Amino acid sequence: MKRTFIYTLLLACTMTGMRCTEETAAPEPITDLDNASYNSYWYYTYEALETVDYEKVGLGAAAEFRPFTVAERGDTLFVANSGTVGNSLILYSKKEKKPLRTISKWTINNTEKNFVSTINAIVPTADRLYITEITSFIHVFSLPDMEYLTCIGNGNYNAAVSPVCNVQALAVKDGLIFARDKTGPISIYKESDVTPENYQKVKRYKQAGAGAYTTANKGWPVYYMEVDKEGHILLTAYDAKSIRVLDPSLIDDDFVNGTNLDIDELTWTLPFSPKTFAQSPERMYATGSNDALNIYDYEQKEWVKAQKAIKGFAFSRPERIYGASDGTFWISDINKYTLVQMGVFKGEIREYTQVNSHVVQVTAARTRSGEEPETFYVDILTHEIVDPAEVE
Repeated sequence: MKRTFIYTLLLACTMTGMRCTEETAAPEPITDLDNASYNSYWYYTYEALETVDYEKVGLGAAAEFRPFTVAERGDTLFVANSGTVGNSLILYSKKEKKPLRTISKWTINNTEKNFVSTINAIVPTADRLYITEITSFIHVFSLPDMEYLTCIGNGNYNAAVSPVCNVQALAVKDGLIFARDKTGPISIYKESDVTPENYQKVKRYKQAGAGAYTTANKGWPVYYMEVDKEGHILLTAYDAKSIRVLDPSLIDDDFVNGTNLDIDELTWTLPFSPKTFAQSPERMYATGSNDALNIYDYEQKEWVKAQKAIKGFAFSRPERIYGASDGTFWISDINKYTLVQMGVFKGEIREYTQVNSHVVQVTAARTRSGEEPETFYVDILTHEIVDPAEVE
């Protein structure tokens, strides 16, 4: 029986205040015109929609732009640059595809200050932008005007004189700021204490333990924190090849410093050392020590692919990934001095040959540019295109 192929673009979404997704539920079996039932199979493809390099942000040479941490607020993409021009925060318009401004210096208390080290985390809230530096600063800007408000920490990592220790990852939940210290513990601060009057005087509210994980930090690997849909905080544990799951609701005035926030039974064990991740309804995408885009499928409960390249871009060292509100993902490749916007698309296979119990051979595809004849293989369990050499 001849079958047809439908290609579905998952990038389209209405521009509302809610976060849309790049994926849809698996299609139900459908019926053809002859009323004969057949299975509907589908697969994912990945494409570079935009690449942002030194020219796009108005710099003069490739080495001047080394994109690292990324976050967004509305149309503005916040990009941490650690290139040869010095550490800075570039504000980039996603719509106009051009830089809006660059922040490297500001004035506070009649004194000029600047970023003196790598920006590790950028976390926007409703009216603030938290930016962490590796040299024990948590800077706070107002949103949307980007006025400098205040700072947590004084640049000294010594716990006796500063409440900030080389903070590497940060998340904000229910008025509390959670920061992963270089040595492993989680420092917690109250947002209500973070005021201009408390510039570099904000005290640590509580400090949770490092859990059953290393307290070392060899070579300053990347760490990342993000709140999940259950309200937990996910935190990468690079050396332990895992993702910690923290319960922020345990923090109150009676919390005993040093107590772990980890929900041990929910800890993720990974086949690689994780750096950063981005969540979606059906999948998680993570960067890691294997210099690939690692893909976890929630339904399969496994890491289904380590992607080394997408259409239009081959990764060299994908360091960080960020899930944008329009359903795309931004990936910083620090070896290629490039920031890549990745789109994830789902196609429905309706013309195929069954190869074995879980692999089909596809002979036609409808892409965004029209019908294109091509032959490839899809694992219908993982919904991934597979190498012909791997097909038995």
